[in-house]
Amino acid sequence: MHKVRISGVGCCLMDRIYDKVDFTSEIFRKYLSKDAGDGGLEPGKLTFEEELERFSGDSFETEILPKLTDGRKADKENIGGPCIVALINAAQIAYKESEVFFYGCRGDKEVGRDLMQKLSQTPVDLSHYRIERSSETASTSVLSDPNYDNGHGERTFVNTIGASWHYLPEEVDESFYDSDICVFGGTALVPRIHQGLSSMLRKVKEKGHLTIVNTVYDFLNEKENPSQRWPMGDGDEAYRFIDLLIVDREEALRLSGSKDIPTAISFFAEKGAGAVLVTNGARDVYLWADSPLFGKVPMQTLPVSAAVGKALKEGCKGDSTGCGDNFAGGVIASVATQIFNCKQSTVNSKQTLDLIESTKWGIVSGGFACFYYGGTYIEKKEGEKLTLLQELYDQY
Repeated sequence: MHKVRISGVGCCLMDRIYDKVDFTSEIFRKYLSKDAGDGGLEPGKLTFEEELERFSGDSFETEILPKLTDGRKADKENIGGPCIVALINAAQIAYKESEVFFYGCRGDKEVGRDLMQKLSQTPVDLSHYRIERSSETASTSVLSDPNYDNGHGERTFVNTIGASWHYLPEEVDESFYDSDICVFGGTALVPRIHQGLSSMLRKVKEKGHLTIVNTVYDFLNEKENPSQRWPMGDGDEAYRFIDLLIVDREEALRLSGSKDIPTAISFFAEKGAGAVLVTNGARDVYLWADSPLFGKVPMQTLPVSAAVGKALKEGCKGDSTGCGDNFAGGVIASVATQIFNCKQSTVNSKQTLDLIESTKWGIVSGGFACFYYGGTYIEKKEGEKLTLLQELYDQY
């Protein structure tokens, strides 16, 4: 039987990771946001380089970043982005059951070439990753404070969109829509794709395939309407074409306009999403479903991995970059494996998928990302990461 085809479109970029940035320091506080959407820094949130410069009057590369990092180079440069990181994790876990493809756009300058070299070490097919000539590749400076939130850690992101501004829905070819699972990851950082989200999701569903959306902090909409909830791409219509929505707490509240996670999940349900997962840092994960694909799963929570928490307290080193993206990848891998094991080549069957099982794989994948720097784990051999995750899964 042929493998399950997973295709993802959305955010792929170079992460420059700076560890041990003190979010309580005087210099960090100088650049802290004062009002929603003003372009300043906020723990756990994203801003754009141009907006931060406009907010502060300082150059990010020559003034702000050197001050925040004491002039040191990045601790690590790694593959980043909610779509590609999730896909890489899914491909590493479900390597026997799936084939994974990424659809996106990069620049042709040095950062783009360096990123492509790193991507070539992963099991994701990059034949649909096009080049935008004379453009910069999207990148993010990830400022990480491991002591923030009582030692749970947090990150702040400064993003440069670059070539991702130019990637259009019509440049995503038909092979994407013929995939068993279509993933839309962090499309708010690929603005033209985000603006065409409803029609792209609808096209997938018209072909009878499964849609998964994992989100990212939507600074463009936050800046435009800081007092209003964010639209899902081009509007609420998108929700009824989403089989599984994966969001973190902040994104859930801003997308729904709610004050708490249960109310946000109720909003997504009313708008037509089939299933919802909400992560909340080192706290419990919320899940809910009511659809033919996932059946009825009452709103409930699952705890994060105690084994991961114990290892971190004992001094296991790494950072929290990419935890949410790897969570999404673990969920995607489990969904693909379940489809494969049901001997399906498409998702048209009446077989119900186990959302709780998929969430468990998400939890251990997100936790494992704390054991290394950056979002992406580069394997030395096929199956290496699955072996490591299997141990965590068994303990969970």
